[in-house]
Amino acid sequence: MASMSDGSASDSETIEKIVGEHVRTGHRIRLGPTWLTVYPDDVPLPEHGWKLHVSSRLATYSELVEKLLPLLLAEGCVFKLARSHQALKRLNDGYSAPASVGKAFTIYPDQRRVRELGERLAELLRGREGPRVLSDRRVDQASPVYYRYGPFVRVEESGARGRFAARIDGPGGEEFEGLAGLHYEQPAWVVDPFTGLRGGEEDPVAEPAVLGHHYQVVAGIFESARGNVYRAVDRRDGTNVVVKQARALVDEHGATGDIRMRLRNERRVLQALEDCPGVPRFLDHFRHGQDEFLVTSDAGPFDLAEDVARNGPYPIDPPHGAGERRSLETLGRRLAEIVLDLHTRGVVMRDLTPKNVVIDGDRVSIVDFGVAGYDGLHLPGGTDGYAPARQRREEPPQDTDDLHALAMTLLFAALYLQPVTLRRDFDLARLRALQAIRSAHGEEPAGVIGVIADLLGDGDTARAALRRLAGGEIRRAEAKRTRRLPAPPVVTPELAADITANLLTDVLAQTRRKLAAPSALAYGVHDGTAGIGLELLEHLDEAGVADRVHELAAATVRAMPARPSPGLFRGRTGADIFLARAGEHGIAPAGEYAGPYVPDAEWEPDGLGLISGAAGVGIGHLVLSRHDAGAAHLAVVRRCAELVLEGGESGPAAGADLPRRWAAVDPSMGLAHGRAGVIELLISAGTRTGDDRLLAEAVKRTGRLAEHAAMWARQAREESVPPLALSWCRGLAGIARTLLHAGAAFGDPALTDLARELGTAMEPALPRIGALDQCCGAAGIGNALIDLAVLDGDPRRWDAARAVAVQLLARSAGPADHPVFIKDPGEAGAASLMTGLAGILGFFRRLAREGGETALPLLPVPAPAPAPAPAKETP
Repeated sequence: MASMSDGSASDSETIEKIVGEHVRTGHRIRLGPTWLTVYPDDVPLPEHGWKLHVSSRLATYSELVEKLLPLLLAEGCVFKLARSHQALKRLNDGYSAPASVGKAFTIYPDQRRVRELGERLAELLRGREGPRVLSDRRVDQASPVYYRYGPFVRVEESGARGRFAARIDGPGGEEFEGLAGLHYEQPAWVVDPFTGLRGGEEDPVAEPAVLGHHYQVVAGIFESARGNVYRAVDRRDGTNVVVKQARALVDEHGATGDIRMRLRNERRVLQALEDCPGVPRFLDHFRHGQDEFLVTSDAGPFDLAEDVARNGPYPIDPPHGAGERRSLETLGRRLAEIVLDLHTRGVVMRDLTPKNVVIDGDRVSIVDFGVAGYDGLHLPGGTDGYAPARQRREEPPQDTDDLHALAMTLLFAALYLQPVTLRRDFDLARLRALQAIRSAHGEEPAGVIGVIADLLGDGDTARAALRRLAGGEIRRAEAKRTRRLPAPPVVTPELAADITANLLTDVLAQTRRKLAAPSALAYGVHDGTAGIGLELLEHLDEAGVADRVHELAAATVRAMPARPSPGLFRGRTGADIFLARAGEHGIAPAGEYAGPYVPDAEWEPDGLGLISGAAGVGIGHLVLSRHDAGAAHLAVVRRCAELVLEGGESGPAAGADLPRRWAAVDPSMGLAHGRAGVIELLISAGTRTGDDRLLAEAVKRTGRLAEHAAMWARQAREESVPPLALSWCRGLAGIARTLLHAGAAFGDPALTDLARELGTAMEPALPRIGALDQCCGAAGIGNALIDLAVLDGDPRRWDAARAVAVQLLARSAGPADHPVFIKDPGEAGAASLMTGLAGILGFFRRLAREGGETALPLLPVPAPAPAPAPAKETP
């Protein structure tokens, strides 16, 4: 049997058994994927307050559970604990949930007894060890008991990328982001029960500015639960150095210790590579407290990921006169030279990724040798997608492990795309990479792309490719490959229909899990029940969908806060639209729903944008006025229109210089938060109310938006642009919608033509789209291309929309007819309309049906008036 410290499946039920033996009547137990929560009967749980955490090492966890359960059950408070050793292993690995490292127990005490219980726990557990809880303060330095102020009840509310957020409102209207991070934070209105400090006052345990007595920290490079990386200056001689921290007891493994062992292995390998070009020099290794620190020479200012984010992908064929310095071929040759030298010296790096390649002008270096293999020794590990399948299966190191990683790193440099890593299919990243190469460069790619494909081949093929790359011989004719590169799927209408049906099944299943979860639900359109419901309303003819929409409507009403917050995508307005549309289909919300909320004269919007501001609220009430002809909705519309007029224009002035190189479209110009969204309101409100003043302002603002959109379209055609520049929320996809709306409303075919131009400009960048959702990714771009295809009926436009579907499948796991797009279906926002699966479903639905409206709570864009027929000549 595997030892308990391994966290193996054989001990996975140990903790549940211990808890079951202690918990008797008067309590109920709830099991989740990670936590086992114990609820005493009739004990209310406040929304937020001071909570306690107890940290534990994996090897001593069962003993800790036995020790704490009697005390906590007697205390009569709600608490949760990692449900198994495997769950605690994930919490403590520093990757899966960085802010949760060490949180074996979370205790929600009676707020009158926080200090008393905390000190009692600290005394009981004095001398026990566990990883440090970075988000908390420690009750006693000799005990693994911590505390912080935060939410007790999880409300699934997510930000722009669907990440969980937890806002806490203070008694005076203050706001505090309660989600735990890697630093201690405390609301301004509460007093620390152990130190007496108020929020914002100095933390008594601050990070030292000088490490190891000599190294003055000047900047942070990387922050992690496993340990931070700093830039520092050696005060003895002024040398610039890098100091890497390894935090004690994080990511423990029975045979290889914790993360500190990686630091020791890195020292060993760097000493063996003392005179190796392209590798930093080892300088020092010391301990501070329980943590260990490694000091090396500074290899440069940016890693490859930062370099690509700042300057764009490395060109495969640089423009004439640009030189060789920043080309994919030059980067590949320099990295290949280093890797070949490592292998000659007997070192397999085993973690070559964009984060571990440092760029300093013409100089390229490889850093971070924590899991490197040398002299018969190595540590387990590697980065998903960059490490080949055999390495992820913990097979002994081979030189070809680095060649797979080099290929993936160069593909990132060329396409700005991370490898596909969904489920535990370790071979998936290689397959998707080869499909991406074939999709963009054909069955038999030549030049540097052909070498990258060979690096992903078998051992001899990959080694030969490395030698060609290092020797600058990549343009030499290669022998014909015995196997063609795997082809990406061809998306036919039939395949799109199959994908739609299977995604619908997945959304229904995720929704069922979401509704059954004990946590509070987000109710809005962006990331909550209303958004999912709006998409499901498009599928009411399918079995089981109507029942699920009934449940979503009821859940939306239950989740609405007592103090309504108007907002179209985030807020009450969009939720009211979902309930109104559901009502049209005979799906009435619960009896306690009093109808749409109409803000009073005292209401002030949250900005002017579409997501939660005045433009969105105004459009929302225009939509609601179609369901309710009362004057109240139009009064809100007029007020919102006046607010955006008074607020003036955002974004660059007319004639402003276009941001060059790898710069995204200014979000103040986009649909979600900027000028395009405001124009949507002015057009719609002016048309509905007959207010010529609003329409005149819309014409003026549209002209300035069109000027910038035309420049961005040229930039997108002529050079690389970041994927976000194409997005619905801030990029060309959303702006194209506004231009189509304006072209139809004003009878201006030039605006409609410009929208077409934006669609054409987006097509070359589709292979670089890594985000898949409606808000910031491929689904939103695909919907814009479908709008253009429906408008023109042009088969080439439909080909472009299907190319988006191919890119979505190229970033998925599973079979082509039932792809998997979401890494963690239980994550907040995973099923949502704007950041999750419901939005992707909407794109495939429209692709399969060759049209139909999106589920977004917006007014449909009217078709442009047909051009007048040419006058007949008088005979």
